[in-house]
Parts: sequence; C-alpha cells; structure tokens
Amino acid sequence: MELHKLTGGGMRRSVLWASQRTEVLAVIKTTTDLNVRDFRWAVVHSRKTGGMQVARLEYDRSGRHHFFQFDRHQGQHYAIYTAGSDGDVEEHFPGTWERQALYFASWAARVDAEARGRRVPR
Repeated sequence: MELHKLTGGGMRRSVLWASQRTEVLAVIKTTTDLNVRDFRWAVVHSRKTGGMQVARLEYDRSGRHHFFQFDRHQGQHYAIYTAGSDGDVEEHFPGTWERQALYFASWAARVDAEARGRRVPR
C-alpha cells in the first residue's frame, strides 16, 4: 500500500508511506554496515507505468552508485534496481509490499557486500 497523489502536471505520483520508508531505512541500519546518510530519496518517472512518478532510493559513495526503485506495474509493486560493480539493472514483479521488502533487503545486502569489497551475492 502506498500513497497516490496527482502532481500539478496531471502526472500520478506513487510514493511510499512514512512507515514503509522507515522500514526500508531500518533494514539498512540493522542488517548492513552502510551509513544511511549515503542514501537519498528521489522521485523519478516510472519505467513500467506511463504518467506515474515513483520513489527511488539512491546510494552514492566512493564512486559507487546504486538504486532501488519502488516502481508500480498493473497497480502492484515492481522492483527495479542495480547492485554490484557491473551496473546491470534487474527487475522483479513481487506484487505485494511484503515481497517488495524482501527484494529490498536482498539488494541492501548486495550493496553492503560490494561496499566491503566482497563478492556480491545473487
């Protein structure tokens, strides 16, 4: 579940609830050695749903740039992210917030592993 708003230009915006943003940041704080200050929230155009803007969490530190986009597809959650030095973008259709949160936790672990110079788990 997330909040949908209409922007001034008539574009729909799908943003995460405050509780979902808190949950995402808690995953970073409790399961990784990453610093939450190295992350920033952005609002970007959806890659899956035309006319919609969605939330994206970006990590940028020491020349490493990764993102996790909380996209929408067919009215459900859709994950688009990059982790690892190869820069490959991955996409998954979890559908529910609970499954989306699992994809996010896996992504955070991969970013953490790469930041520590370890092999990035898949």
